[in-house]
Amino acid sequence: MMGVLHINDRENKISLDSHTEHKKIDLTSGQYIYFKVKNSWIPVIVKYSPESGRWCFCHMENININGQEAMVKDFYDPEDSGSQTSDHR
Repeated sequence: MMGVLHINDRENKISLDSHTEHKKIDLTSGQYIYFKVKNSWIPVIVKYSPESGRWCFCHMENININGQEAMVKDFYDPEDSGSQTSDHR
């Protein structure tokens, strides 16, 4: 599933929103995703940093991730029989 990362500061959550698929999934700290840089997808781990109080990419803390294009390859949707099983939920 491809979409845009959105951070909800009030609830301290991060989600991947897909406008084309009309889906939204919540991500968890430590989850493996792909981050789009120009024409490439870079594997990264999204994490919450209690020290800084914000969401970031592991080892790339200086990049603002809110609004960035990202992808989750194995997404399990219990309402969609065609979705893949995921250990990341």
